[in-house]
Amino acid sequence: MFIIVVNSNPSPIFISPPKTNNKVEETPGAFEGDIILPPQSLLRGLTRIGSSVQWPDGIVPYEIMPGYQAEQEAIIIGAMRKIESLTAINNVRCIQFRPRDVSDLYYTIIQDGTGYSSPVGRQTNAGVFINGTVTLQYPGCIDVGRIMHELFHTLGFYHEQSRPDRDNYLVIYPDTIQTGMSHNFLKYDNTAADTLNSSYDYSSIMHYERTAFSKNGSFTIEPLQPNTEIGQRYKLTSTDIQHIHLFYNCTSVGTILPSTTTATTTTISSSINKQYNSELTMGSPTYTRMNGFGTNYYYEQIEVTVSIAGVYTFKCTSVIDTFATIYGGSYNASSDRLKPPILVVDDESDDNWEFSFAINFGYPGIITVLVTAYSPGVTGAYTIDASGPSNVNFVQIILVPQHSLQLIPVPAPQHPPQRIPVPPQQLPLQQLLEPQNPLQLIQVPQLPLQLIPAPQLPLQPIPARQQL
Repeated sequence: MFIIVVNSNPSPIFISPPKTNNKVEETPGAFEGDIILPPQSLLRGLTRIGSSVQWPDGIVPYEIMPGYQAEQEAIIIGAMRKIESLTAINNVRCIQFRPRDVSDLYYTIIQDGTGYSSPVGRQTNAGVFINGTVTLQYPGCIDVGRIMHELFHTLGFYHEQSRPDRDNYLVIYPDTIQTGMSHNFLKYDNTAADTLNSSYDYSSIMHYERTAFSKNGSFTIEPLQPNTEIGQRYKLTSTDIQHIHLFYNCTSVGTILPSTTTATTTTISSSINKQYNSELTMGSPTYTRMNGFGTNYYYEQIEVTVSIAGVYTFKCTSVIDTFATIYGGSYNASSDRLKPPILVVDDESDDNWEFSFAINFGYPGIITVLVTAYSPGVTGAYTIDASGPSNVNFVQIILVPQHSLQLIPVPAPQHPPQRIPVPPQQLPLQQLLEPQNPLQLIQVPQLPLQLIPAPQLPLQPIPARQQL
């Protein structure tokens, strides 16, 4: 869930950074979109095989390079703490991330850069350990789900759909994959892959989404199991955690996790609820969604008004994977394309694929919510539940397209027009004789005449004509 504060400042204050919608890792030059391969690397399916892949005792030293602000570093470290907490067995450490010290021979480097990518496990070249680099671009990649995904690569894991048994669970559509990107959909056989004897996990944080590396927004991957979501980037599943336990031989005996400081959270008190129900249909307008792929995104534009300042929460439930873009004040999707949003919200950060957000209105005001789907061409019903200190008013804004006028030339007649005689109108004689508009005589004043003497000009003799 994301909270922003709206006050008299034209720019809202973000308490939590907005989440972008880039679910699939598609960094140029990276194998499978976000994997940095070591020299002469041999791929081994779900986990890399080799004694140098695992981090000794599950401890990963790291160094965060300059370039991030303090709040961004806090999000990165928070993702590390979340992996530690979720993989611990009875609070006994399984995985631990800690800042490197001078005695560490190998460690991972975390830096800002282009896209997001990571090596898989510890890195060696000809038996010599090298320090791998995790790239987390800001903005775009600094959210807990994506960071955990990349750190799972660092811990030694590949993508879930690379498993040798994936054809029992998925269909791959080669014709919709971008040119030159088919290698991102490789499947490894049983001699090269280690599935750790675990079941296939559609919901794994390491799974691709439906439109990964699509050239036109169509599906490149589709689950055989109906009504199944793939490609989430917000939580570790029980299978993800099991993989860590098996790969690192974790038990309930060992070192207790050190205590950590828990960040304070804002308590949202709500007393009034309002529900908005609607549906995206094939008759809804379409547009090109921010950070999307393709142009055929059905959307609905909703103007939300609150009359009392305070914190308001908005939670969506739907049969489709919804996506919301929020603008301050009124907004027109057809003409205000350059206006930046105040928030972009994809999946709620729990077991839910619909958006959820909270806004602290510093004063009564209006926001505009553009509701669409994560993928283009998707339709379905949805509900938004709003709660806060006062009633929330939802108004659907229906945009009527403005059509320009076009002059259509009228062809000239092929034959000249014929004169049709019109009989004179029969009027009574008296009406014919009497004028329709009576005349009014206007007396013109007479001006006195003034005689002006003409100048006398000298006379000139004119010679007589000579006659021959």
